[in-house]
Amino acid sequence: MKKYKLGLILGRFQGVHIGHESIINKAIELCEDVLVFIGSSDKSGTISNPFPYELRYKMLYDIFGDKIHIYPLPDLGVGNVPSWGDYVISNAIKVIGKPDLIVQGQEVKTNTWYKNFKDINFLEVDRQVVPINATTLRSFIRDNKKEDFFKYTNSNIHKYYEELQKYLKEASNA
Repeated sequence: MKKYKLGLILGRFQGVHIGHESIINKAIELCEDVLVFIGSSDKSGTISNPFPYELRYKMLYDIFGDKIHIYPLPDLGVGNVPSWGDYVISNAIKVIGKPDLIVQGQEVKTNTWYKNFKDINFLEVDRQVVPINATTLRSFIRDNKKEDFFKYTNSNIHKYYEELQKYLKEASNA
């Protein structure tokens, strides 16, 4: 029996890498169900958010299949404040239920998000264990460092490399 009923993960996944994968795998290990919100789902075509929601969804699904529940979460535009956490949790409740565990990478900004939810447990996964972030991954794609991209991504999504390059090029020219 798993320790938690519902785990929640929130990420932009603007380049799905093995760091994301380790966080999601930890949630799968601990939780009966795992909800993954793709944040900034309404954003694409920019340098920091080049990839559309549909592509980010496909990459996560190709790695995890039905082991996770994937939903879009558009930006609210309020910044790093408790109302953002309220928005995240209320959307979780709407689609699958209230999480009892949030699994995330170590992010200082998230410390303010969930202050109104003392009954939710938190697990921070050390980001140094898997030394990659989406900005670096996007630089590998942009600079045509395919071997580095392959090193830090699941083989199930290697087929998206050229498509990711196309989106990054379009965002750079915008």
